[in-house]
Amino acid sequence: MPNFKIFQDNPDKARIKIFGNQNVALNTDAIGNLGITSTGLAVTAPANGLLVTAPATGLAITPPADGLLITSTGLAVTAPASGLLVTAAGLSITPPADGLLITSTGLAVTAPANGLLVTAPATGLAITPPSGGLLITSTGLAVLTNLVTADISEQVATNNTTGLPSTARDVLGYRTWSFAVVNASTTIAPATVKLQISPDGTNWMDEGSVVTLNDGELTALVSSIFLRYARVFYAAVDAASTVTLNIYFQAQS
Repeated sequence: MPNFKIFQDNPDKARIKIFGNQNVALNTDAIGNLGITSTGLAVTAPANGLLVTAPATGLAITPPADGLLITSTGLAVTAPASGLLVTAAGLSITPPADGLLITSTGLAVTAPANGLLVTAPATGLAITPPSGGLLITSTGLAVLTNLVTADISEQVATNNTTGLPSTARDVLGYRTWSFAVVNASTTIAPATVKLQISPDGTNWMDEGSVVTLNDGELTALVSSIFLRYARVFYAAVDAASTVTLNIYFQAQS
């Protein structure tokens, strides 16, 4: 108080101390900053958010033994110019329903020794490379894709000796394809078959030689020239004998 002197054998008792509700004095560090230690610290951010400004030496967060859980309706992390380093024995990130967006001028992901697993959603995984291109390096890179396949068959019967075409197949989307023809006639009825190809489905050319099939025989027809459409041209050898053919088209991308 002004104009009053204090005589005290123990000067420390003249100071004002602040105690919490546990009758324990508040703790400060060596330079007088308030120190908070707790086995469990709960911070409720105001409606406009919580701002944590780290010192120049960086902000270190040591998680408890059972891990660090961060939940947010929208969590934004802005990395400093020197980059963002996240280290964890096991790091799990659960993105929101509308996906997780990571933007960076350079993002480096180092996989652990047992490999890195990326599970794409049912709609597929889209990677947009930078203008300079996307470089993937690996001692062994395995890429598995869903194969596009076709296995179509049709049965035809004719005694036409001039010849008729089978159903034309569009082979543009397949890496490899072939026809197989079986003479399924129950009586003696030989037939001839040959492969035809076309660029437009209207104009056709023969590819390979004519093959004669007796009852129960099988042949495969494969093209050495690539055009968009393919079909089998077949005919009966004897007009008096009706021939039955099973024609198979099989392809794989």
